[in-house]
Amino acid sequence: MTIRIATAIVALASTGAYAQQSEAPVPSKKIEYTDATNHKLPSEEGATRRIETTFRDSVSGGVREYYLPSGKLRSYVFYANLRKHFRHGTSTYFYESGQLQRKESYVVGKLEGERVTYYPDGTLKRRDQIVPGQPVTGECYGPDGKPVAYYPFETMPVYSRGDGSQQAVVQDVMNNTHYPQDALRQRVYGIVKIKFVVDQDGKVRDVRPEKTPAGAVPPNLADAYQQLQEAAITAVRQLKPFTPGRHDGEPVAVSYTVPLTFRIK
Repeated sequence: MTIRIATAIVALASTGAYAQQSEAPVPSKKIEYTDATNHKLPSEEGATRRIETTFRDSVSGGVREYYLPSGKLRSYVFYANLRKHFRHGTSTYFYESGQLQRKESYVVGKLEGERVTYYPDGTLKRRDQIVPGQPVTGECYGPDGKPVAYYPFETMPVYSRGDGSQQAVVQDVMNNTHYPQDALRQRVYGIVKIKFVVDQDGKVRDVRPEKTPAGAVPPNLADAYQQLQEAAITAVRQLKPFTPGRHDGEPVAVSYTVPLTFRIK
């Protein structure tokens, strides 16, 4: 018996632009709500954001995101292709005060041109020049408006063990995972996807299994498959702290998805 854990880890900075999914045919407008960890909610109750998607046609449309409970505009992003998440044109982001926070341009899904960001009082924070296929160049400024050493716009969390890479995370999850005995006796195997968040302090939280499609697991094996999920959750919860990820110099929460393959030989 062996347990193999896939080496691909998907991560998404939680403060990045909202990526809206849709299917054709679609209504003219769709409204969704999320909490502070970007989990979708059934209503406005407990929500910190309202996301309104206005469809131009079955493919493209604009997404407006609002702060809650104030209802003030947080961002506007136009998508040339909503399903493929291809942003196009100028995307704008605002502080809850209404002050412009960031402006950047896309060409059919690719960041291109100038990106500028501002402090809450309107002072210029950074100005980047993005040319596809070339390193990003730019300048960064302190709150007093004076130039500071340039730093990347986004950095991912760094694990505190091994070389700090995603592979080091995978290795620790693999070492922490134990095949449940009941599942082993029933020879139940398969892939379990676990989601978790590395928060602004670098701690692992919100560990949960990805929702399994209806009918994907036979009813007579549901309990055993749940044991695989629980084993994977336990392994991820044992991960050590990270150095937090950063977005425009500020620590942010970053969401991960780890696929684990349980296999019996």
